Amino acid sequence: MILVTRKRARSLLSRFVVDKDGNRAGESISVYKDLLIIKREGDFYAVPLKHVDAAGDELRVKGIVHWEKAAEMAEEWKQRV
Repeated sequence: MILVTRKRARSLLSRFVVDKDGNRAGESISVYKDLLIIKREGDFYAVPLKHVDAAGDELRVKGIVHWEKAAEMAEEWKQRV
């Protein structure tokens, strides 16, 4: 598990998240353990931080996002908030 400092976590919040092609995928709203929580069209998804790069004002997800799996990964976070 990647440990994220509070300062680093705050720097990832409230930023637009784009996919590898630059298409807007949602907005970052939380960091939970080693996951970035993304709100997309009213639903929540979790993507491992190791697959996320800062790209200017946006966060870019590397590779292909499997949204079904990302939704499953967000379930633990949803139960804790």
